[in-house]
Amino acid sequence: MNEHVVDDLEAYVLGALDRESAERVAGHIATCASCRREASALAEVVGALPETVPAREPRTALRERLLAAARADAATIVARGGLGLPLGPVRVPRVALAGLTAAVIVLGAIDLDAFARLQAATADRDAYYATVEAFRQGGRLWYMAGKDTFSGSGGTLIDPRAQGQQPFVLFHDLPAVSAGKILTVWLVSPDSTWARAATFMPNGKDIQAVQISMEVSGFDRCAVTLEDSAWGPRYGPVVMESRIAPPSGG
Repeated sequence: MNEHVVDDLEAYVLGALDRESAERVAGHIATCASCRREASALAEVVGALPETVPAREPRTALRERLLAAARADAATIVARGGLGLPLGPVRVPRVALAGLTAAVIVLGAIDLDAFARLQAATADRDAYYATVEAFRQGGRLWYMAGKDTFSGSGGTLIDPRAQGQQPFVLFHDLPAVSAGKILTVWLVSPDSTWARAATFMPNGKDIQAVQISMEVSGFDRCAVTLEDSAWGPRYGPVVMESRIAPPSGG
């Protein structure tokens, strides 16, 4: 590509481009020194905005691009029915935080410290894209409702149909755990053998995806426990669980 992408750089730095456009701009920046310098300068400005820049009205064209990106992110989620997953009481708009944050920040709709969260929001959007990609061809789902101190939280075990995609659990509203404690995902066989599939800590976000290390087929139950150790047999209490129904016709 020989054409410069100056008109796209502001939206790119703010995370307001759709994925295809962002990849196109990134590819150009990698080979164009002048656009790379301009993008770097814009990124420095964005990084300094929380302390130094008052809210201002953006150019009309940039405003429309930011709002379009925000609407596209939100529309994708709505079209999929909140990702199409039985997530329970999840605050779905936060899943599209990156596009929405870029729009409302530049339009001055929220306080300036939101700029400091822009990089974290971009990481959230990358994780969201990965989740959507893993489940774009559908799959089997089992929802585990939290109980006791985990009431109000939950996790959906997802076995994607797409070839090459690992099973994972999409958790929502996980509470913090005590020091020295960890959460463990288990798959339980018909003979009540508990197989450790993942060990993790809550990341403090509304939604957290956790990859599991084995296939779901052959197990008839999934569960999450609160443990003291990342290895060994299960000792801790079950904080959420679900039966795993066999495939239809199986």
